[in-house]
Amino acid sequence: MRKRCSFFAAAMALLATTSSHLRADGGITVGQAERDGMRVTVFAAPVPIRAGPLDVTLLVQEIPSNRPVTDASVACSVRKLSPPSPSPFRLPAWCSTIAPGSRIPATPAHSRNKLLFGAYLPLTEPGRWELSIHVTRGPANFTSAFPLDVAAPQPLLSIWWPLIALVPAAILLYASRNRRVY
Repeated sequence: MRKRCSFFAAAMALLATTSSHLRADGGITVGQAERDGMRVTVFAAPVPIRAGPLDVTLLVQEIPSNRPVTDASVACSVRKLSPPSPSPFRLPAWCSTIAPGSRIPATPAHSRNKLLFGAYLPLTEPGRWELSIHVTRGPANFTSAFPLDVAAPQPLLSIWWPLIALVPAAILLYASRNRRVY
C-alpha cells in the first residue's frame, strides 16, 4: 500500500508542476467594442502576451439581450506599431509563414466553447502591436482595433522543461520501485 501511495504522490507532484502549461479558452481581456447592435469581447493568451503564437478568443453578443452570436463572420489581424527589434528571435515556423497584417478567420472550431470564435495570430517580435477585429453579420460590418504590448518570447528551456524532466522522473520512479521490490 505504501508503494502505491508514494507513486501516486509523485505522479500528482509532476502533474501539479506541469499544470500551468495546460490550455483553456480565454486568457486576459484585451478589450471590448460595441457597434451596430453587437458587442465583441476579446481575450488573448498567453499571459503576459509574448512574441510567438497569440491565441485570440472572441465573444460576440447581441445588444441589449446579451445573447451570443454564432452566425457572424469574424477575422483578426495584427500589425506592428513600434520600430523593428534589433535582435532576432527564433519563433515557430508557422509564425513566419503568415505575414503580419493578413486577415485570419476566427472560427468556433478553434475553441472548446462553441459560443466563442478563435484564431492563432503570429507576433513575430516584441514591441507595440495593434490587434484588429473584423466582424460581419448581415448588413452590420465593423472593425475595432486594440493595442497590445508584446514581451519577448520565453526561453525554450522554460517552455519545454516539463517534457524534458518527464523521462528522468520516470526512470527515477522505476528505479525506486525496483529497489524496494528486491
